[in-house]
Amino acid sequence: MGLSKVTLIVTQRERFSLTKPSLDSIITDYSSYPFELIYVDGNGPSSVHEYLQQQADKHEFMSLIHRGRYLRSNVARNIALPFVKDADYIVFIDNDVIVEPGWLKRLVECAEQEQAGIVAPLILQGQPGSPDIEVHVAGIKTKFHQRKHGKKWFEQKQLLYATKLRDVEQDLHRTPVDSIEFHCILARHSMIKSIVLDEVFDSLASHTDLCMQATDLGETIFLEPKSRITFLNPRQITRFDQDDVPFYVFKWNEQSVRDVFNRQVKKWNLAKDDPSMWSIWRWVIENRQLPAKWSTQEGSFERKLLEFCQRRWCPSWLRTLLESYVIKRAFPESGIADNLVENVSSKPSVTV
Repeated sequence: MGLSKVTLIVTQRERFSLTKPSLDSIITDYSSYPFELIYVDGNGPSSVHEYLQQQADKHEFMSLIHRGRYLRSNVARNIALPFVKDADYIVFIDNDVIVEPGWLKRLVECAEQEQAGIVAPLILQGQPGSPDIEVHVAGIKTKFHQRKHGKKWFEQKQLLYATKLRDVEQDLHRTPVDSIEFHCILARHSMIKSIVLDEVFDSLASHTDLCMQATDLGETIFLEPKSRITFLNPRQITRFDQDDVPFYVFKWNEQSVRDVFNRQVKKWNLAKDDPSMWSIWRWVIENRQLPAKWSTQEGSFERKLLEFCQRRWCPSWLRTLLESYVIKRAFPESGIADNLVENVSSKPSVTV
């Protein structure tokens, strides 16, 4: 019996500048478990598009789809899905992760042994290969709380977030989970055909919506910690190029976040005063401000403006205006220096 067929769909999460180290790590591990790869480029800078085209020309297993506009993650995934041929499994993976050798083989093994609909690797964060590397997410615990009149609110816990891997590694094992995050997931192709990737949802809720649909279909979701990838979290890997900033702002802008929350309330029958929403919104604001934060000094006027924008009562229009002012005033023309220490294997890529 031959290997199950897998197609990877790579989409751009929030920055373009990490494209090369991420894709290089994926291609380098091709020989561990062969795959087809569809890369969706949404208005990436010319240098990124040229690199992607070179890789697509070099590797027969890779195809490139280009669109001349920024794309939200589920929009990009839906563009790619019709091009998937006879795959048994689809891997959705972002463009800002570094994969470890054998990652895909272990995901497929878990899916087949457990008959799982979805399998996620252990997602790490920080410098790849560092002894101080942390867990970003080891699955998600989801709980819905019922309220009067049929409404509800929900809470999610990102399991082991920011825990040193060395402190918990011996306790990690394959386990079913309520939900996962879209940094990297493997899903059975036949299941994906029965699921709608909601294009209103982006990184804030797309993973939850996917997992809720999978659960409703009777599918199981597993964490396979023997498969590992590192998310190049902008809170630790601080590189931002000039071309990254407008895409990053597009990704996390106020209106799109509001659209996501409104969609959650309607689709999941949530209470409008769900207490989890402001905590998520606060995280979005802090995350959106990262390129501005890394461009300013602690205690500076610009930093104080950013802190003011994090207050709940700050109007969205004013928050947007002030954040735009700070980024235009402070972001260096040369960008924010790359602090990624690359440790991707140097063995030659495989061309087939």
